[in-house]
Amino acid sequence: MAEGKNTNVAPSQGEGNGYEMKVGLGTIAMLISATGMGLVPLFSRWATRIDMFDGTQGLAGSDSIGALMAVGRMGMGVLFFIILLFATHKVATFKKMKLSPAIALGGLMIGMSLACYVTATLMTTVANAVLFIYTGPVICILLARIFRKEPISALQWVCLVAVFVGMMFGNNLIGFGVGGQTFGVDLNLQTSTPEFPMKGIGDIFGLMSGVFYGASMFFNGYRKDADTTARGVWNFIFATLGAVAIVILMNVYGISAGQENWVTSVEFTPFNWVGAVLLWIVCGPIALGFLLVAGRNLPAADYGTIAYWEVPVAILIGLLVFGEALTANTIIGAVLIVGGGAIPSIKGMIAGRKQKQEEEVRENLSAHLEEEAEKEGLK
Repeated sequence: MAEGKNTNVAPSQGEGNGYEMKVGLGTIAMLISATGMGLVPLFSRWATRIDMFDGTQGLAGSDSIGALMAVGRMGMGVLFFIILLFATHKVATFKKMKLSPAIALGGLMIGMSLACYVTATLMTTVANAVLFIYTGPVICILLARIFRKEPISALQWVCLVAVFVGMMFGNNLIGFGVGGQTFGVDLNLQTSTPEFPMKGIGDIFGLMSGVFYGASMFFNGYRKDADTTARGVWNFIFATLGAVAIVILMNVYGISAGQENWVTSVEFTPFNWVGAVLLWIVCGPIALGFLLVAGRNLPAADYGTIAYWEVPVAILIGLLVFGEALTANTIIGAVLIVGGGAIPSIKGMIAGRKQKQEEEVRENLSAHLEEEAEKEGLK
């Protein structure tokens, strides 16, 4: 626990030099970050669609344009943090900070995740895209089990199953039929709809974004001692490289398979460019910059729980802005995925709060006993 009775700070739980986490700051930063991330579907479709509100008219460029938008988003983050580095006189701190594999891989993974996620928002429904990326916390638990040998409790196993079943509901592989009269299993994955002719591929990109997001969370659990600004520069540099890697892979596939629609091209109108700039700034340095602040100032349980605020933000955008109706299966899938991912974090957060209160009681009792002992000595 922090010194004194300040309940707004907590000790760092990662590698470090005793940095005291500011929980209040971390909570605000995480809410801002999650809101910014939830706006990705809005700005990505604004930037890339011929008609922002009508997906049937196609994109103002190739199918790899979503990943290209992620490159711009990460590149803007690099520029922002370099400016911040000079403005806060932390150039020397940046030079002294040792670049570790965890920092590099954390940035690389988030760049690949967001390139896949932006692509998914263009190829499938907003609900599917955001639900798939939020399998990330569960992926993080599995990676921690495999590589850190961290045990998985019975509750976590239940939550893993819940997330898997939630994905089945979200993709209508199981669930209720039209009108909610029947319940059944349909393993014929719907890969195309009139508005989303590449829905199946979009769902795959969504799932990949979740895998990469989970890997990023796993690696970001290290090096909490690193200065936020200095680390942000490295994170965004490697995130840009990660997004570039996805663009290159999509182009390589397009060329080798003769799919010209995958080879990058841009045909933006001024309206599209406005959306692109908003995507790069709001969902880039602002959202991800605050994510780094949150990661440094929140325990993992709090961090993972608050991150789910992005889900209702994105789903509401899909519903209110793009008129994407929420089916019973989508709602059930959302509840299972969000619940399965958030419950272990909430449990950990409650346990952390309880431990903190117990430590405060012990410290206050110890101080009281010392005070009484001093009084007795004076007598």
